Amino acid sequence: EWHLAGPMLVSLIVCLSFRMRMSRPRVQEFLNDWLGLWLGKGTISKYVHEAGRASEPLEDQMVEEVRRSGLLHADETSWKEKAVLLWFCVFSTATVTLFAIGKRSEQVERVLGEIFPGWLMSDGLKAYRKYLRRLRCWAHLDRKAQGLADSLDSEARQFGQQVLTALKLLRQEVYKAREKPPGTVDIKQ
Repeated sequence: EWHLAGPMLVSLIVCLSFRMRMSRPRVQEFLNDWLGLWLGKGTISKYVHEAGRASEPLEDQMVEEVRRSGLLHADETSWKEKAVLLWFCVFSTATVTLFAIGKRSEQVERVLGEIFPGWLMSDGLKAYRKYLRRLRCWAHLDRKAQGLADSLDSEARQFGQQVLTALKLLRQEVYKAREKPPGTVDIKQ
């Protein structure tokens, strides 16, 4: 909008800088080698900042879309920036995926607010526990059960095996229901 670079070039520069975590000199080298385009490091930085300013209003819209969702999947993973431990949080609905980097509980609070009316599918992170309509992610349940099944404590090991067996049976029933929902009739000719 303010410079000669179009949205595709700016998107590529942002992708190289953040998704691929390339330094400005490496982005400069990539653009020169692959596109025959020579941009100064300052210009590359300007485009990154410009993209951030241009997309800032979209963040509020995306947060509102997340908050209106009937089902939200949320997860996070550690993210280091200059030896500072932050968290890369993902909030995904049927229509939008929002990424946020910062302190984990602060990002959850900032995106979901005090009250989230929809269903929240997540791991057992303490920050999610205040939301009443929570579902636990199946993969996290499997890992917890497997951890118990691998325990040195015999009672924990036995319980873990029982939970793994129950999850396996439940998963089979879910897959059957997906193939032929209850109450449907097969019509054979």
